[in-house]
Amino acid sequence: MRLSLIKRGVFSGKILFVKVIMFFLYRGMKTLYKYDSRVCKEIEGWPIGRTIVLTVSKRGPKLCLKKISSGILRSENIEDPDILISFKSIDGAFLVFSGQIGITEAYAQHRFMVKGDIAEIMSIVRCIELAEVYLFPKIITKRILRRVPGKQLGSFRVYCHSLLGF
Repeated sequence: MRLSLIKRGVFSGKILFVKVIMFFLYRGMKTLYKYDSRVCKEIEGWPIGRTIVLTVSKRGPKLCLKKISSGILRSENIEDPDILISFKSIDGAFLVFSGQIGITEAYAQHRFMVKGDIAEIMSIVRCIELAEVYLFPKIITKRILRRVPGKQLGSFRVYCHSLLGF
């Protein structure tokens, strides 16, 4: 009985953690679209109206994005997205979002499934990896990325823009 309460608490904690990281991932990508030329170039390559959903299982947290003329916009829900990245479990998502493994390693370990054009999915993965460079400490990014790209602005500035939303 006690163990199941602990497991439920850990499970709920992981869900909350993934939701928080998804918030910062979206806000970070939105900020980097304005201030990092590499992210801007990747996002500009997506067609306007492109819909992207990053989700954890069927009823888990999700991040729904839509490409608009001025970058990306978070949507409440997208039924049939053009690009779908779906983690099979909260544990797999937690490993990626907590910086224990990189998104490319998670793909190699079959921790998530993708639907859509593979070239566009790779573009999204590049944006996520660039956001990780800014959002995670260097000690983590050196472990989860094959090559750590340089920063075009400071992480503190990205966090301030992400938190304050400007």
